[in-house]
Amino acid sequence: MARSIPFQHLRPLCLPVLLFTLTAHAGAPPPADAIAEAMQLYAQALPMAINSPQRARHLRQSEAILKQVIREHPSSLDAHRKLLGVYLLQQDYGNAIPTMQRAITLSPEDPKLFIGLAFLYEHSGALEYARAMLAQALELDPQNSLAREYHRAIGEKIQLRDMALERGHGAGAPAAGH
Repeated sequence: MARSIPFQHLRPLCLPVLLFTLTAHAGAPPPADAIAEAMQLYAQALPMAINSPQRARHLRQSEAILKQVIREHPSSLDAHRKLLGVYLLQQDYGNAIPTMQRAITLSPEDPKLFIGLAFLYEHSGALEYARAMLAQALELDPQNSLAREYHRAIGEKIQLRDMALERGHGAGAPAAGH
């Protein structure tokens, strides 16, 4: 049985909250009032029930504001991170992944962004991509214990998945992807 890692023990909302509150180091500063408005809507939505129409409305408004900020200030890492937080609360990995990829182009030396992208890939089922992003994070920061442990755990998940596929294939059932 694969060991779980501290990263996986975080409540599902911890990563979006962390990414939403991180301060950017790159890019021209976007209008502070627009970012503050988006943050306020996000903060109001956070404690609401997941299926609440009001929560969805707040997150859509926050998303719209942040997209506008990014259109006007495409190099704002802060706006990208906050938009990513909104997408994570919406569990919209289809938009979260390209948003994280754009954030990485703004700050390619930040291992935390690669760890975040690994999280997104893992939750999208793309374990090999997750492992590759963690390898990149470790290349940037070999002492990053979170990246190291998460990389090991993803490797174990891949190994367990592959063993299960082999057992299923050996029993006459076709393995996925074959």
